[in-house]
Amino acid sequence: MTVDAPPDPSAPGTGGTDGVTAGAAEGATDDATAGGDAADGRGAPERGRRVGRLVIAAVVVALVSMWGYVVYLAFGPGRQPPLDRLDDPAFAEAAEERCAEALERIEELPVASATPDPVERAEVLDAANAAYEAMLDDLDRLTRLVPDPEQRGYAEEWLADWRLHLNDRREYADALRRDPNARLLVSEKPGEGRHVTAWIDEFALANRMPSCASPTDA
Repeated sequence: MTVDAPPDPSAPGTGGTDGVTAGAAEGATDDATAGGDAADGRGAPERGRRVGRLVIAAVVVALVSMWGYVVYLAFGPGRQPPLDRLDDPAFAEAAEERCAEALERIEELPVASATPDPVERAEVLDAANAAYEAMLDDLDRLTRLVPDPEQRGYAEEWLADWRLHLNDRREYADALRRDPNARLLVSEKPGEGRHVTAWIDEFALANRMPSCASPTDA
């Protein structure tokens, strides 16, 4: 009886070592490809996050730089004085003191806007307006404290604005006696297109005269 010998694994075409090696190599290649694809898949979001962080950092730096420049202009050596600032503070200091005295008198009166009866409100306004008129008369005499002629003109123009608004208040008081629903109408500064009270307040603020700002009682 004849017995067939087992195939030689090393013989060509037997599917032995060569087949195993080829299969292993193919499997390794597939695994490497799959691993590379997975790495690419993980790398894309990571790169996107890095770009996003860089963009946010750039925006933050730009905002900090912008606000630093604004603070420099507002408070640092780059700050420019207001256009209406008087070089010599003598007038502003004297005016603030006189305006504060007028406000003390007016604070002793009832608040006009809180007075329900229109006729009584008009009477309160008349009393307050009289105090403001006396104040402005004194401020007119104080303009001599501004040595520069051009800047003295700024102060005189400011007082003219004040008198224009005082006339608004007088007309309002008269209107209340005729119409209980009358309202205070504020004039515009000629040629500027803004309420005259804005100019009054800007000059007062620029020269550190808070008591000389436009009234709020009406």
